[in-house]
Amino acid sequence: MLNKFDFEFSGKPEDVGMKTGATIHTMNGLNMKVKEAKGIPETNGWWEMQHIKKRFTATGAPHRESKESNSIISNL
Repeated sequence: MLNKFDFEFSGKPEDVGMKTGATIHTMNGLNMKVKEAKGIPETNGWWEMQHIKKRFTATGAPHRESKESNSIISNL
């Protein structure tokens, strides 16, 4: 449900105040502005390139060793 909304601080992050323990607590609350999301932003292949640079497939799965996958990686 949360991915249907965009959130932004209604004040400055410094106004929140932090107190830590086993969990992180805010001292002054975490006031947010909530708007209905306009959809998933376009990434222009950025995530796929990150996977490929780390020697995974574009979807993030491990490569099966092959000449083709090695040539793709060596061309980066």
